[in-house]
Amino acid sequence: MKVRIHIVLLFLFLYPAVSFAQEWQDIKDDARYIWGEGWGRSVEEADKEALAVLASKISVSVSGEFNQREEQTDWDGGSNWYSSRSNRVSMSTNASLYNTRRIVLKNGRKSHVGRWIDRSELETAFQGRRARVLEYESSAIAAERDLRLDEALRCHYWAYVLLRSIQRPSELKDDDGRLLLNVIPERLNDVLDGITVEARKQENDLSLEFWYRGRRVRGLEFRFFDGTKWSAPCSAIGGSAMVELAPGATCSVIQLRIEYMFQGDALLDAELAALLSSADIKPLKKAMKIFRAK
Repeated sequence: MKVRIHIVLLFLFLYPAVSFAQEWQDIKDDARYIWGEGWGRSVEEADKEALAVLASKISVSVSGEFNQREEQTDWDGGSNWYSSRSNRVSMSTNASLYNTRRIVLKNGRKSHVGRWIDRSELETAFQGRRARVLEYESSAIAAERDLRLDEALRCHYWAYVLLRSIQRPSELKDDDGRLLLNVIPERLNDVLDGITVEARKQENDLSLEFWYRGRRVRGLEFRFFDGTKWSAPCSAIGGSAMVELAPGATCSVIQLRIEYMFQGDALLDAELAALLSSADIKPLKKAMKIFRAK
């Protein structure tokens, strides 16, 4: 009698584990899902590994047209942005952004966790990103006309990062039928190229005036080299800014970096923040302004 009771108790104890294992196997065998699994000394550690595996599989599964890589070449004093194509599409490495589901298959020092997502949910995520690309581009163009160059640069850059993360980026075009993959980098460089700066030194201060194609800028963010280090972000409100140099710094040549990434502003948007932090876009050379103070 005791043996039967022990068998029943053992069955009841093992049944949940057997049930979860079977459910997980069914998920792995179902072509509708993309899955990843991980092991670790805790559920959290195993979950991170499962997410990393899932992210890798998502990246492979959505590979389609090409991976867009940006580089810059210089000639004749100018800069040109070109693209090289391969057969992969970059994705965010943070798979948790895609509403993934989790199953804990084993808890303890040898934890085992599974993560999965329905393939249809990926397409929903891509559709949302496509819409945001177009919205950001529309905002960027309006901001440039209004001389709010901080907004214009931010929206152009965020649109480009989002565009590079979707499956078929070459489907998105501007009103003239040109590929946004080519147009947005051109617009970014064009805005940066049109910015000019005038500086007057007053003891340890610099008075800066920012212009865009002959008109005073309404809004712009930048960092400057104060003679010893790069500054925190500064704002040029109404086209003017006053900055302080390090004590004793001569700074006959002024170095500025125009802000265009605005990663801090994206922290409230987990998806965008992850994409910005993992973007492999080379720094824009035209964002650096080097000139002499009067």
